[in-house]
Amino acid sequence: MKRTFQSLGHALRGLSHAVKEERNLRMFLLGHAALLLLGIIVRVDLPSLLIATFIAGLFVVTELFNTAIERLADTIDDCEKKRNGGHYHLGIKQTKDVASAAALIMLLLYAGCILLIALPYILYLLLPR
Repeated sequence: MKRTFQSLGHALRGLSHAVKEERNLRMFLLGHAALLLLGIIVRVDLPSLLIATFIAGLFVVTELFNTAIERLADTIDDCEKKRNGGHYHLGIKQTKDVASAAALIMLLLYAGCILLIALPYILYLLLPR
């Protein structure tokens, strides 16, 4: 049981660190909270809100993996630069770019989901009755 609580503590510290240090993650979480509040105000159905929150959770997981990969890559690259006279390793840059691309794709999927949920409400407001 002690190990379980230790693992939980590590996970919570990691999440806290990511939220404190990653501006994009903070902005996303605030934006999603605002969209949920707006969804509740305009009475978006519960399944749509749950789907949006699930997709938001997938984005957060992707962003956490992206952050972890970037931190690890930066640490390795700093060691490589010291050994190789200050030169960056191309593979490290490509690794970071691919991890960032994964986060971008997940963000686009989230935006598409939000757009599909919001479209009927937007059309209702824009089309004449």
